[in-house]
Amino acid sequence: MRKIKTGIPGLDEIFKGGINSGTSFLLTGPPGTGKTIFAIQFIHAGAMLGEAGLYITSEEEPTDIREIASSIGLGLEKFEKKGLVSIIRQSISDKKLVSIATPLRLIKENKIKRVALDSLTLFEYMHVAGEMDYRKEVLDFVIRMKETKVTLLTTSEKSIIDIDQFHYDPEDFLFDGLIILTKVRKSSTFERCLNVVKMRGQEHLIDIYPFSISKGSGIEVHTKQLPFSLIDKDAKEERFTK
Repeated sequence: MRKIKTGIPGLDEIFKGGINSGTSFLLTGPPGTGKTIFAIQFIHAGAMLGEAGLYITSEEEPTDIREIASSIGLGLEKFEKKGLVSIIRQSISDKKLVSIATPLRLIKENKIKRVALDSLTLFEYMHVAGEMDYRKEVLDFVIRMKETKVTLLTTSEKSIIDIDQFHYDPEDFLFDGLIILTKVRKSSTFERCLNVVKMRGQEHLIDIYPFSISKGSGIEVHTKQLPFSLIDKDAKEERFTK
């Protein structure tokens, strides 16, 4: 199985060289953890390697995505002009997905290899009263994407801060992989952390790692560090049990 680079420094090390091509994975976490930046880096990295990517946004305008990308030094416009990046918006107010034919057509026309859907909120608003319909719609989308052989990244919101209190939702298991981003309190501030819960069909590290977001490089996972916030937490728990 061919592996592809995620574009996230440190993350490929966790996956021992990258993720398997054709994989679908869900990136979930609370607001402010960098999910949109992660998705932008994933698409940008593919474009840098000559792999065309499609970014589907449900909450932001394409211009907003371009501005976010530029703010971290990962401009997308030049790749759009070359046909290596396509950005489309599906408004959650439309109540139905832009016919699956739209992304499928772009995938075929532009020979797209990577797709980022930001976020699952799109499906949630489509099926407010029916959880089964919601999960069926998500599963159908994942299946249709896998049939095209693209590597799919999807984001979702989780109202969690403490990773030990993470609550799984049924849709989390509709994907090959699940990556959690969290913000753990560290004194008067918060520390961002990442954990790969699963990635079907490939070996990966399972530790919790701190990560940073900076201009010019975006997200970087620090695989040689332990989260200071978790070290403090473990020390407190050890003192409490003695």
